[in-house]
Amino acid sequence: MLRHLIDMVGFNRSVQIVTALIAFTCLISILLAVPNPAHHFRKPDSWWAVKTWVDKDAFRDPAFCWFTAAISWMFFGFYCVFFNIEEWASDTGVGYEDVPLPGQRALRTYWLLAIMNASSTIGRLSSSYLCDHFGALNVHAIVTLVASFLCLFLWTFAKSLPAALGFVVVFGAFSGSVIGLPPASMAAILGPDPTQQAKLGQWTGMMYTISSFFAFTGPIIAAHLFTKFDNYLTIQIWSGLSLFFSALCMGMTIIYHSRDESIARLRRMTNKLTPSSTISRSASRRREMSEV
Repeated sequence: MLRHLIDMVGFNRSVQIVTALIAFTCLISILLAVPNPAHHFRKPDSWWAVKTWVDKDAFRDPAFCWFTAAISWMFFGFYCVFFNIEEWASDTGVGYEDVPLPGQRALRTYWLLAIMNASSTIGRLSSSYLCDHFGALNVHAIVTLVASFLCLFLWTFAKSLPAALGFVVVFGAFSGSVIGLPPASMAAILGPDPTQQAKLGQWTGMMYTISSFFAFTGPIIAAHLFTKFDNYLTIQIWSGLSLFFSALCMGMTIIYHSRDESIARLRRMTNKLTPSSTISRSASRRREMSEV
């Protein structure tokens, strides 16, 4: 849309129109979104205190650390696909930027990016349904693993327009889940306890702050790889392996989170055995022994 607007009304007016559209969508969210009344709001003593923004206990939680590493790996390779899909399509011949070659079966390159972004809506909506049934961490790990395989085995062999369209549609759908599920996965790590859930914004902010450096450097590394080897295969492998390592870190997150859940479940079972009940049981056993 922005590309067409720039051609029609110029850059300044185009930015104003897009800004108005963003403000309108935000206004819809403000009017329609209803906060969860059960959510516990932690009002800080001071907004300038370090503990308001950084929870040191999070770094003692292996699940948090592994998941932050997973999101960092994800950002290392995720945006490289979106930043390079148009140039790759033009270089491969499945897309053209201005004028197609005679007899060339290709699309305007920006349509591939537009289709990929549109397909991400499928993943964003369907993942919320799947998370309710299979758990956010499980769904997140699987879709990230599938996205890595798509980069490694589908994108690398896409040499025709139908194959390129198949990649942007399928990868776009999975990318919507990959990029949309980190907050839900963090909520799963915190568990159902309202006191822990009150830390969701803080822990999510810490996760994104740490991973933002990887989101910044990932595309730069991919661009350097292309400059060094003059081949888009390097970018495809970089993106695929980064997403693969992200999926592995999510697997470690699931392992540690399952361990923590088992320990918490065992504690709840032991807490049910109160001292009074233990004493009464011992007394009844002594009476039975005396009667015998």
